[in-house]
Amino acid sequence: MNVVKIIIIITLSLGLLNKSFAADFAPSTQAAQVKFTEESTLTINSGVTLGTEATQNRAHINAQSDSSVTVKSGGTILSLNNAVQGADATRLTVTNSGTIKAAGSKAINLKDNIDSTITNNSGGIIRSGTGDAISGEQDSGDVTSGNTITNSGTIFSDDQRAINFFSDASTTTVTNNSSGHIYNSNTNETIKLDTSSTLTNSGKIENKNSSDNNSVLLVGDNNTVTLKDSGLVIGTIATSSGTSGNKLKIQHGVGQSYYYKTSGDFDLEDLDGNQIVKGSAGSVGQGASETIDELLSYKSMNLRNFVRRYKNSDSDNKKEGWGEGFASYLNRDGNNQNLALEYDLYNLGANLIYPLEKSNFLISFDTGLQNFTRDHKIIYQNITGGVYNSNNPNFFNLETLLLSGVTLKNSKRTILTNTTSSGRLDTEGNYITYEVYSDFKKNNSILPDIGITGNFSVTPTYDEDHYFSWRNKKVGNLIFYLSDIYKIKDSELEDLSINWGLDFRNLIGDRNQIYSINGTTATYKQDSDLTRELTLRAGMNFKKEFMKNGILSYSLDTINTSQGTKSISGNINFQINF
Repeated sequence: MNVVKIIIIITLSLGLLNKSFAADFAPSTQAAQVKFTEESTLTINSGVTLGTEATQNRAHINAQSDSSVTVKSGGTILSLNNAVQGADATRLTVTNSGTIKAAGSKAINLKDNIDSTITNNSGGIIRSGTGDAISGEQDSGDVTSGNTITNSGTIFSDDQRAINFFSDASTTTVTNNSSGHIYNSNTNETIKLDTSSTLTNSGKIENKNSSDNNSVLLVGDNNTVTLKDSGLVIGTIATSSGTSGNKLKIQHGVGQSYYYKTSGDFDLEDLDGNQIVKGSAGSVGQGASETIDELLSYKSMNLRNFVRRYKNSDSDNKKEGWGEGFASYLNRDGNNQNLALEYDLYNLGANLIYPLEKSNFLISFDTGLQNFTRDHKIIYQNITGGVYNSNNPNFFNLETLLLSGVTLKNSKRTILTNTTSSGRLDTEGNYITYEVYSDFKKNNSILPDIGITGNFSVTPTYDEDHYFSWRNKKVGNLIFYLSDIYKIKDSELEDLSINWGLDFRNLIGDRNQIYSINGTTATYKQDSDLTRELTLRAGMNFKKEFMKNGILSYSLDTINTSQGTKSISGNINFQINF
């Protein structure tokens, strides 16, 4: 039979039933039914409504091959049941930018359908009232397989399932794009798939009745559900008893925290390499744990630089105190290979020093925000205090710095989860970190100064208020460094200098972090690439006397590290009589 394409005109006469026409629809034209008798094309233009909710089988395409239905924006197909009736069809194509609605069951019926394609564009609506919106049953002795649904609009059912492929319907592919919304408002699952099928979600899949009901149910074997990007799922993801080979894959990005309630047996995989924990499916960004050693080294560097500026201020005497206010910004790049998380660090603080009889008392205050890219931030306040000695006889006349501190931290993260009506959950935790710092430096007149820094921190066990718990963490660094300073201008009233430093850091503490998600314990092991760091620092300092016994100086420091970290910090230093 020759291929004939029929473009149908609908007239006001209801007597034109079960016939095909080779013309365009006219606006505001309506017919009881359009029945395909061979390969055909039906186009519903804007302003055109085909059918009513009182009659059924509007676009009747049963047992046809290679036919297509296109509903343009503003066009509508209405029916009691089976608005698009495609039973026993092969390679049916339905493209919807308007509305396809059944007041009862099956806006689109794909019973015993093979290799058909349903595309619901942005703004398109596919809807049913008392039955499934898109149904793909495999009847006895027939085949339903290879069908594809791509959604960028809205697909929903008031009383049943939005998408239902059952009775051994196989190899169905459902893709819900970022603008797509698939939902139902009842106790049935939103999407039901049978065997060897694939569901990929970047949009929103929702059981509006309750997040305790199923959003997705897999009733056959060897299905794959992939949750991507910032897509939301509301409702349990489940498999039927006795099924096997079903997979749940997550691809929300490195460091994104999530918790999905599941029922039945799933093979779990995080496609970004995040550690996924079974017992449902959960993962938590490890930034709070993984970056402790780095932040310790940056804090040590800040204190060393402060001491250097103090020592070169010509104020090391027993009558004068010296201090500085500082602000800094730091950015670290993410790395998908070793799971380094990108973050920005904003920091404000003050360092103060006061000469004692044989040494100097130093105290530092700072507050900051560590903002990770995957909906996680840590707000902190730190106080650190100790002694500085420019020539310590107890340590081979080396320049020494011995300090201890405590940091109060408030962790806030937004996770993706199917257990809330929004698909997201804000979780929070408060905890404390205790730190010690030591530094020993040999000052040289010609060669660069040589030093060694050791620092160590302990973070006791703590819980976040939903799902995540953390075991105590001990971590430290050993840092060898070279540094030097060069005077560009030196006078009684003002001077200008530049300086540089090179740090070699190596982790000496525990690389492992024991944690749990909803009571299931796991261990995260920090990648060895993240335990070593080379840091190059460069800076300049300008000092000017502004009053008798009063000096102001300004400094700017930058760093660049092998971990992809870049930082800039500015300091205002002041010298006054305490």
